[in-house]
Amino acid sequence: MAQDQPISGQRPEPMNDVTYDLVTVLSNCAEAVNALDDYIEDAKQSNDRDVQNLFEQIRQDEIRHCEMAKKLIDNLVRQGKF
Repeated sequence: MAQDQPISGQRPEPMNDVTYDLVTVLSNCAEAVNALDDYIEDAKQSNDRDVQNLFEQIRQDEIRHCEMAKKLIDNLVRQGKF
């Protein structure tokens, strides 16, 4: 889904799909990490260590995914492709 992206003082141009997708993935990962923080707290309050461990592992995976997306975005920005 293309979005409008302002270009310094020029008419906005559409954001290409891949750029939009990368930003969306990064946003979704961050939301998942925040949600998992709540789920981990719920598991702690229920004294359910197995569920807590699962949520903590999933959270770590999501953080890794966020870092992967951020690193790629950073590289694309440095290359002037973002």
